[in-house]
Amino acid sequence: MVFLPAMLCNAELYHPQIEALRDLVDPMVLAVAEATMAESATAVLQQAPLHFLLMGTSYGGSLALEVVARAPSRVVGLWLMGCNPGPHNDPAAARLRNDRVRRGEFDAVVEELATRIAYERGPNAVEATSSFRRMARLAGLEVFLRQNTALFGRLDRRPDLAGVTCPTLVIWGREDRFALVQNGAEMSSLIPGARFVVLDGCGHLPTLERPDVTIGLAREWLGRIGVNARTGRSRDTDSVPPHASP
Repeated sequence: MVFLPAMLCNAELYHPQIEALRDLVDPMVLAVAEATMAESATAVLQQAPLHFLLMGTSYGGSLALEVVARAPSRVVGLWLMGCNPGPHNDPAAARLRNDRVRRGEFDAVVEELATRIAYERGPNAVEATSSFRRMARLAGLEVFLRQNTALFGRLDRRPDLAGVTCPTLVIWGREDRFALVQNGAEMSSLIPGARFVVLDGCGHLPTLERPDVTIGLAREWLGRIGVNARTGRSRDTDSVPPHASP
């Protein structure tokens, strides 16, 4: 199972889920930071197994959409959170953040993101926000610049969503201030058979803000795919014909 973290994040974003799902999947976290979504998707496909489950949050969700658009037969299950399937809604603001970071305001930009990243009244808001700050400092400004540039230059992937045929789970925080619930509703309505779940009292990082709920939903999703707890393989994966890597 390939986990694609949100911008400036790493494996810590998925620590609760990775530990709780080890009996079902072999986790692989890929924190990719190329200058374009196309290059990042290529990097993911070069490192991922031939067939794999794919999970992405925010930037990682947008990257997951790019990956599944390029290699749909390799992705046997898709789990998305907090991403926008359309083009960036404010590229000018995104470019301004890049300019500020280049002028030495990286810490200030991170703090602005941190103050909005989690729902402040949620049960794990303090821990989620602290985790984001910690991951962002480790990532650094060069990773931010590449990931942010890739985000505001992304393609509109909505026309491709009807072609997503693997079991898809879409989880959203109702109080997400970076990607509105409407984005998740639109995306799930376009993906055939997608399950859409909205979590109350949750912001942009459901895996940290509502870890137990997301783990439960993930186990249900894996059961829908047919992942076997003893073998770690899925019926869908076993039935997929060989497919050459791009």
